[in-house]
Amino acid sequence: MQIRVRRRLQFEDIHVDAHESFAYRHFRWPRFPFNWHYHPEIELTLIAKGRGRRFVGDSVEEFRDGDLCLLGANLPHTWTSAPDSARGVHSIVIQFLPDLWRADLAEWRGVRALLAKSQRGLSITGPTRRSVADLMKQMARHRAGSWRRWQLLTEALGILSESRDCAPLAGHGYEHVPNQQTDRKLGRVLRFIDEHRHEALAQQAVANSAGLSPAAFSRFFKRATGKTFVAYVNDLRLREACRALLETDQSITEIAYAAGFNNLSHFHQQFRQATGKSPREYRAQAGHS
Repeated sequence: MQIRVRRRLQFEDIHVDAHESFAYRHFRWPRFPFNWHYHPEIELTLIAKGRGRRFVGDSVEEFRDGDLCLLGANLPHTWTSAPDSARGVHSIVIQFLPDLWRADLAEWRGVRALLAKSQRGLSITGPTRRSVADLMKQMARHRAGSWRRWQLLTEALGILSESRDCAPLAGHGYEHVPNQQTDRKLGRVLRFIDEHRHEALAQQAVANSAGLSPAAFSRFFKRATGKTFVAYVNDLRLREACRALLETDQSITEIAYAAGFNNLSHFHQQFRQATGKSPREYRAQAGHS
């Protein structure tokens, strides 16, 4: 089913750690909110648990447990579901830039052809869905940046490139053309924030980097990202703190200051608000001392 989606479309900034070539994440929420967005990364999404409606380009379809899609770069999309806190939802998401497969190798030509087809979005069904879903779940057993995760992604895309179980979602001729001027400016802003996130980052300095007044910058940033500048920076720092809590033996105080928080009580307050746990509880739940 093709329709015109009228909700405000937002650019989403995907963070891939320096030791990884692609992002691999699990999301567990009470429900999928309507978050109509796009990003330059190609996305492979498995709905391990959940049901509702899937929006991809001008396509709207029902989805349920096991839904699997491959979405091309800059293709607008969202999954949305009615509140069902008792059951909850769970998705596994892999995101990578198209140039990950830019090398002109004969073995990768099928994958590059697959990624070209994904510009309309692909719904994956049948035996292919089961095989690829299993490979995506196996990735959780291996550390980020490991050769095994890369091998599993390559195998999954290879299977998809040879499968007949992939059906396009958006209609013929559908194309989203990002606003290049806005995207360039936003990219410049996000890079500046990323490079200076460990410092006392002032909104005025970021506004200057974009050539905007503070008021104009505030409107631009909220419209483009769906978040205020302060909320975005807090989220960025909290993600870094979460990773450090799970992957290092640093003290909580060291992690807070390294992530850019200059007030320990503020860090604890923001962390609990974002995760529902204290930093110590978050680390202990993962088996750390």
